Amino acid sequence: MRLPQFEYVAPRTLNEACSLLAEHPNEALPLAGGTDLLVKMKQRRIVPRYVVNLKAISGMDYITYDEKDGLRIGALATIQSLKNSITIKRHCRLLAQAAGVESSVQIRNVATLGGNIANASPAADAPLALIVLGASLVLARSGGQRELLLEDFFVGPGKTVLQSDEIIREVHVPLLPPRSGGAYLKHAVRRTDIAIVSAAVVLTLADDICSSIKIGLGSVAPTAFRARKAEGLLKDKKITEELADAASQAAVQESRPIDDIRGYAEYRAKTVFGITKQAIMDALQDARLGGV
Repeated sequence: MRLPQFEYVAPRTLNEACSLLAEHPNEALPLAGGTDLLVKMKQRRIVPRYVVNLKAISGMDYITYDEKDGLRIGALATIQSLKNSITIKRHCRLLAQAAGVESSVQIRNVATLGGNIANASPAADAPLALIVLGASLVLARSGGQRELLLEDFFVGPGKTVLQSDEIIREVHVPLLPPRSGGAYLKHAVRRTDIAIVSAAVVLTLADDICSSIKIGLGSVAPTAFRARKAEGLLKDKKITEELADAASQAAVQESRPIDDIRGYAEYRAKTVFGITKQAIMDALQDARLGGV
C-alpha cells in the first residue's frame, strides 16, 4: 500500500519546525522515527498535507545525567540507544529494561522516544516505565516551552494534550531517593510483542517501610495509568505477601481492559493480579539490594 501524497519539509532548527506546525494547524505532522506515523499514513488513518521531518535537527538525541538534576533525554534518542546506554543502565535500570522489550531491534534502531510517547499507545513499554519514574516532558512551541508530568500527557488511545504547534523536546527523569527499587514486567505472546498486560513499579524504603510507591499498568485501560488505590494500600506500610495481594486486587479493580486480537478482557483482568504482585515483590527485593 502506498503512502498518500504529502509535502515534505526538513527544518534545521526546532523553532523552525514548531513554526511550520503553527502555520499549518491540523494539516502538518512531525516525523521522528516514522515507525508509527508511516504505518498510519499507509492505512489512511492519518493523511497529513505536510510531513515535518525532525531528523535534520541536530542535538536532539542526547542522553545526559547530572547528580543533582537527574536524567535528561532528547526526544530523538532511539529506543535502542536507551537499551544500550551505560548511563541509563547505571542510573535508571528500569528504563533500559522497558526499552529492551519494546518491539524488535530493527524497529528500536529507528523508533525515537519522543515519537513513542507522542503515539500514545496504552501498550507502549518505555512510557509506562517513565510514568512510575516520575518523568516529565518538555514541550517546545514557537517562542517558548512548557513542562508537564508524563502521566498527565495521555488522554486516550492515540490522544494527548500536545497542541498542534508543539513538539516533544526532552524527557526529564528526576533523581530517585536512596533505597529505591523498580521492576518492569510485560506479558505478551513473545517478549518483544505488543503487551497484553504490562506493569511497572518503583518504590522507596525507609528502614523496612514503603515510604513511597508508584504502580503503573499498561494495555488494560485507554491509557497507561497509575493504580493509585493499589499504591495507597502499600504506602507507609511494611509490604507483606498479604498486602501485595490486596494491592494487586485493587489494581484489577482499577483497570478497564477490553477484548481485542491480543486477549479477552477477562483474561487481562486475571493477568493484572499476578503481574502486579510480581512487580511489587520484585521492586521490593530490588530496593533491599540497593535499588535502581
